[in-house]
Amino acid sequence: MKKIRKILPLPIYDIPGIESWLEEQANAGLFPEFWDFWVTFTPTGIPGTRFRLAAKERRNGGAFLEQLERYESAGWQYAFSIAKIYCLFYTTDRKAAEVYSDWKSRSTSLQPLKERLASSRR
Repeated sequence: MKKIRKILPLPIYDIPGIESWLEEQANAGLFPEFWDFWVTFTPTGIPGTRFRLAAKERRNGGAFLEQLERYESAGWQYAFSIAKIYCLFYTTDRKAAEVYSDWKSRSTSLQPLKERLASSRR
């Protein structure tokens, strides 16, 4: 299968921007398959696909499994991990509920990322 590689045109911390960019790529028929220095896409994207980046919960294996269950119960599927700090989720269901429906809960969901950043500065 043909693969297309693109450089991410945004900083890694621009979560809403990356989600929007991935949705643009899906609307162009591309689906992300791998993420390193490049984002590798396959031509299997479905227009209307929505993407969400979530801070990867890695305190223990149970927290990560709970995170997967939370997204799956809302109609989202796990794609892969990005740079060991994010999980990429996607859905083609326009009716799938947002896991974090307000800014406060979204902020709370990013707490593991904030903690890792603080510990790396020490």
